[in-house]
Amino acid sequence: MARIELHTSLEQHVLDTIVELLEETTRLDGHQPVGEHKYAHLVVGATGWTGVLAYEGDRLVGYAHTRWNALGDYPRVAVEVVVHPQWRADGRVAQALLAETEGVLARAGGGVMFLWVHRVSDPRRTVAAELGYEVQRELAFMSRPLTERPEPRIPEGVEIRPHRPGHDDAELLRVNNAAFEGHPENGNWDHAELERRRALAWFDPEDLLMAWEGDQLLGFHWTKWHGHDADEVPAHEPVGEVYVLGVDPAVQGRGLGRTLLDVGLAHLHDRGCRIAVLYVDRQDEVAVRLYEARGFTVRYSEVCYQRNVPPAIDAPESELRRPAG
Repeated sequence: MARIELHTSLEQHVLDTIVELLEETTRLDGHQPVGEHKYAHLVVGATGWTGVLAYEGDRLVGYAHTRWNALGDYPRVAVEVVVHPQWRADGRVAQALLAETEGVLARAGGGVMFLWVHRVSDPRRTVAAELGYEVQRELAFMSRPLTERPEPRIPEGVEIRPHRPGHDDAELLRVNNAAFEGHPENGNWDHAELERRRALAWFDPEDLLMAWEGDQLLGFHWTKWHGHDADEVPAHEPVGEVYVLGVDPAVQGRGLGRTLLDVGLAHLHDRGCRIAVLYVDRQDEVAVRLYEARGFTVRYSEVCYQRNVPPAIDAPESELRRPAG
């Protein structure tokens, strides 16, 4: 049985072993086992996370990445679990990591636990579902060939141009926050969040295409280019992603969503991409229909499960009341 350790702050040598686990799992599975933003925080050495780790002897074989926030005084924690493929078959390591993470939340006063599971073909057939977690949110991963270049139809009076950092920030934040009000990842951005995303290694302002009518931003399509990397396993030809597509709600109904989608796809085609991919909330039926109409099909799901965790009885006061991360 794996040995479980709780770290309320991740020191650099622990981070190094976690990154090694993530990279080896990526090589064996062919995709990252945690979301991009979590991975980025770990790689740059962000130590302020609560981590639950599973060891076989001295070898790290599993890791639960946690991110804490609160609704008032009610704790909430988002969790992603990584288990090395050689220790994954019977689900015991994942179950042990989840049990300890629930215990951390219980000792912190109870709350809601959100568990992200990646590359799901059937949300009813996962370890999380077997443990009684309920589906809270489901993202569809969609793709389409990009062998032919789309020919966007730009409405008269609308200008498409690349993002100008600094100059365009206020309008970009205004439209983004209006388009994604209440969205857990894209909503309520401020300048610090915009700067953090623009600091990512792959960011290129030429890939953020903006639709203007005079000085008013109508919408934008932030594309992402995944290039061929000789050190990447498996290596691949360039892939284009619809990273964020937003239209000001005040100008909806003018077909700008389709226009911006085609503008971004044409840009990605010009950059050499012959496959386009995206993630979309399955409950956003308007967006799903738009993408399906432009040739995207669902490949698999990224599923967020949730569980309410009651407070532990007579939980001792400790640093877990204010968990890191």
